[in-house]
Order: sequence, then C-alpha cells, then structure tokens
Amino acid sequence: MSSSPIAPDQALHRLRQDGFKVEIRDQHLLVHGVPFVTAQRVVRFGTLVCLYLQEGDQITPPNGSGDNHQMWWTEEYPCYPDGTVLDLGSDTATRELLPGLTIRNRFSSKPDLYHVTGYPNHYEKVVYYVRMIQNPAKAIDADVDARNGVITETQSAESVFRYPDTASARASILALSAKLAVQRIVIVGLGGTGAYVLDQVAKTPAGEIHLFDGDIFKSHNAFRSPGAASLAEINAREPKTDYYKRKFDPMRRGIISHPVFLSEHNIQDLSGFDFVFVCVDKDEARALIAKYLVEQGIPFVDTGMNLELIAATNSLIGTARATLVSPTRPETASECLPMGKEDDDVLYRQSIQVADMNAMNAALAVIKWKQLLGFYSDTFRSYELSFAVNFGTISRKPCAQDPDD
Repeated sequence: MSSSPIAPDQALHRLRQDGFKVEIRDQHLLVHGVPFVTAQRVVRFGTLVCLYLQEGDQITPPNGSGDNHQMWWTEEYPCYPDGTVLDLGSDTATRELLPGLTIRNRFSSKPDLYHVTGYPNHYEKVVYYVRMIQNPAKAIDADVDARNGVITETQSAESVFRYPDTASARASILALSAKLAVQRIVIVGLGGTGAYVLDQVAKTPAGEIHLFDGDIFKSHNAFRSPGAASLAEINAREPKTDYYKRKFDPMRRGIISHPVFLSEHNIQDLSGFDFVFVCVDKDEARALIAKYLVEQGIPFVDTGMNLELIAATNSLIGTARATLVSPTRPETASECLPMGKEDDDVLYRQSIQVADMNAMNAALAVIKWKQLLGFYSDTFRSYELSFAVNFGTISRKPCAQDPDD
C-alpha cells in the first residue's frame, strides 16, 4: 500500500488554499495540527481522518463514500474550555486504522443543513469538524489555528495495485491488509484450484506472486478458472503462467511467470519465498515439493479435491481440502498429505473438477494463509479445513499435536 501526492480536487484545493495541513494517505484524507482542549483544560493538537476514495480519475464525495459524516480522531476526546466533553457522537475505539496511524475516537456529526443529504464535499466536512473542535481551544489560546499554512504531500513506495484499493479503505482494514503486503508467495500449479488461488491473492497487497506451471492454457482450463477466455486466447496455446500474468496485469504489478514444472533439477527455485500454495495433481510432485519446503522452513498450504460420480444417483460427492504446514508443525506434511499412499483424499482421483469446487478449495487455502498471518482470527488453530459437498459442511482438524497443547 502506498501514499500518493495530493490529487486534483476542488474541495481539496480549497483546503490547501485555506492553509490546512492536509495529507492523502491510503485512500484517506488526514488533517493535521487541529487544536483541541483536553479534559485537563490544556490545548493540544490532533489529526482528523476520513475516507478519500478515488474511483478512476474521480474523487468520491463524502455523501457517496460510505462514511458520509464520520471522522476519526487520533487523540483523546476533545472538550469545552471548562473540561466537559463536546458532543460529536463519540465512538471510542483505539486501533490502527492505517499502517502507522492509530486512531482513538470516531465522530459522527453533521449540521442540520446536511442532515439528510450529508456533506457535499470534503471541504465542508473538514471545516465543520475543525470549527467544532478548534473553537474551544481558541477560547483558551486565540493564536492556535488548524490553518497553519503547512502542506504535506506524502509519497512512499509504489503500490502493487495499478489503481487504489478502495474496498479495503471503505472497510477500514488497510492496516490489517498490510500484514499481507510483506509476503513473496508462490503458486505451484495453475489448474482450476491454483487459478482461483491467484484470483484471490492478486487482490491482496502481497509484494510478489510467482507462478509455476509448465502446461499451456487449453479450453478445459477456461471452464474451471476465473473470468472468460476468448477463442483466440485458447488457440494461442499460451503457457498458463503467461496467460494468467497477462490477465491480472491490468490490476496489479508483481506477478512473475515461471512456465516450468518443478522437479528435482529446479526445486531450489522455491528457496527464499515466504509462503507457497501447492496446487498440483500428482502425488509424486507433491511429495517432492513438500519435502523441500519442510527442509527450508517455508510454510505452505497443500490443496486437494476428490469428486466421485455416484452412478445410482447420477450425482457427485466429495470434498475439497486445504492443509497448512508450518515450520512449527512440520510433521503435518507426513501425517496428513496424500503423497503416494492409498488415501481417499488423493487429488483428482477421477480427474473430476468443477469450477465452484475449485473456487471453494482455493478459498479454504487462502483463508489458512491469512489466518497464519493474523489477518483472520483462528480460534481453534486448525491446520486443515475440508468442505464436503454432499453434507454441505466445513470441518476442521489439527492434524498434528500442537506443542502448546
């Protein structure tokens, strides 16, 4: 995730012209240096924060951004000169809103003029909140003012995304999503499950996504992968890894194609990565990859799916499985993964695949990855998730004994 220079916007231009110290960071507008009165009747300074969503080349006004009349505040709750608290619709909740930015309160207030329609632009919204918070401070010290004439334009490392992640901004989970940004990950196998893993991981700020698969993209792949391939793309007989890199390139950077199968001759190409999704259809390949990753201490999720046609009912039954193997639980690989042994969970036993089950398998795998990084809570610390389509249930199990248990 990155910050960008202040974008062209009339409301923002007015704030700058008025002398407000404004900053645009991760789809949020920050107004620094706003004076307020503490409960001890002392003047301090804080930062107001609200959504500032850029949809394409347009800035979404507050009344269409999802937060409408809300503002976050980085300091303790502001007061009147006598120390009694202001009425700004307080919602006290200390948390990291953006990477490196902690908020302590959220306000929800608007004047009667905008009671129904909401603030028409960011200028009106900022000015209203600043006036409410600053006026009591000016009663104590007439010289303090949020209009201090200092303009901040933040520019940090370039985002992997080619356009802003407004979804995470709207949900106020940018700081949480940053947990995924440090990752250099690998997806081995771009069949149905691997393709859907890519579809989900590409929408995270993971720094690099490396794709390994030596096969070409064919018509049967088109029917169990995200999106829609054209006839020309199928006829092009393009390597799968090149095809998917090209498909996701309009959205993000950092996808690297490796149009090769992994073998004992190049398995070392997996060295140095943070996480691997193993989505292969041969137990021999799974065993080779799992052994190497365990030796290198690289965490990974192995995916598996077994669908079976029941002749009596002319319907499918089966499961989709995602098993996490981490450096603290390496025995999970030998105890849980089907690697050449007779097991009902052998991947693609009948080579039956359906797009929705591939997508489910990928979702289970990505959820385990995100749980490992703390994006999702993992109350039961399960190391395997499986979905049984005929029962409509998701089960969990810790394959190996947790050393803390």
